Amino acid sequence: MKHLNVLKTPGPRGLRLLGRLGVVVLSLAVAAYFLLPAWGAPTPAYDSLRLYTEALFEITQKYVWPKKEDDLIYGSLRGMMNSLDPDSSFLTPKEYQGYLHGQKGDAADAGLDLIIKDNSLMVAGVIDGGAGAKAGLQPGDHIFKIDGHMVRNLTTQEAVRRFRGAPGTSIKIQVLRNSQVKPLDLTVTLEPLSPVTVSSQYLDNTVAYIRIKYFNDETPAELDTVLKNVKQHQPPIKGIVLDLRNDARGSMEQAVRSASLLLGDQQIVLAKGRASKTEEAFKGKDRDLVFKSLPPMVVLVDQGTARAAEIMAGALRDQARATLLGAKTLGLCGLTKTFALEDGSALVMTVAQCYTPKGDKIQGKGLEPEVPGQTPKAEKDKAKAPPKVMTPDQDPWVQQAVQLLLYGKPKQVAKKG
Repeated sequence: MKHLNVLKTPGPRGLRLLGRLGVVVLSLAVAAYFLLPAWGAPTPAYDSLRLYTEALFEITQKYVWPKKEDDLIYGSLRGMMNSLDPDSSFLTPKEYQGYLHGQKGDAADAGLDLIIKDNSLMVAGVIDGGAGAKAGLQPGDHIFKIDGHMVRNLTTQEAVRRFRGAPGTSIKIQVLRNSQVKPLDLTVTLEPLSPVTVSSQYLDNTVAYIRIKYFNDETPAELDTVLKNVKQHQPPIKGIVLDLRNDARGSMEQAVRSASLLLGDQQIVLAKGRASKTEEAFKGKDRDLVFKSLPPMVVLVDQGTARAAEIMAGALRDQARATLLGAKTLGLCGLTKTFALEDGSALVMTVAQCYTPKGDKIQGKGLEPEVPGQTPKAEKDKAKAPPKVMTPDQDPWVQQAVQLLLYGKPKQVAKKG
């Protein structure tokens, strides 16, 4: 029987590689020891690293093509983080610097929110009017080719970067869609996103329709302006339809600041980490509150509702008795933190999961609407054409929400104070 030659003295290159491995392993171990003490004794993990070290040594000595040390170390860490969840990623030193400083200049965006799910690149959300929407992409689409190359071993962060660049850049992709037998060939031409994230209009002059396309740092201020205009509308409105469909971009902080305008100092989201002492409740501020008595609300959600939008939908349902209408949300809502490693690389890692104020878990489960959205009549296959853009008064779910507010029995909202 042949045994692994683990006692063989490595050469200079092997020593350098093992030294670099030691730095990375030590960084991970220190982070685990100080940040997550509830993990308990780390001995089994260190035993497993022995197998990893053996495999790494064999590859460096015997693989037919020489591999760069960074490729091996970073590739293994990338795979490790990919196995956790869609929001966890490994960043090389160069990627980490880009992550810290962001895109400079007139960077364009495909208007897509992407996640790695089951080793596949999936479209979580498509921003209204963005390049992805114009190309015909839809939530739930699986992208398996980018510019003729198969999508393999990407992290979510890498996938997002592939769809950002100079305005006018064209990206050819092949997409698998659940309702289609053959893959779709689409071209996305990058363009800057519209800076306006919140829009509104009045339906039948009695119901305020508010659409949040995506969340960013400007969204709370935009929403504040819209809500104050709604408050002053004459005649007084009879209800609000808040549209959070196909909205998968935004942070927990942006969600809390936005929901604070409607909920004041009430609890908006609960973040629970692995350790029992890492539970943290996030509340709004009473001074942000726009309505002393919030009108009845219907919140539109679907499979593209995630992250900040899910936090806001869950908070309004639990604290303002808003009715959720539509389809089950994506269930992607975690608190991520970045851990810098010794060599300048970093881990972006989910450290807590989101729960609604009443304790319903969002991550991995999603929110189930009380009222299912009406299914439009089936149309002929138009998969290769961009989907028809409907105005709110043409949208069956919006009309369903208006009917519910005006003629149904929406839950009564408790008054503030």
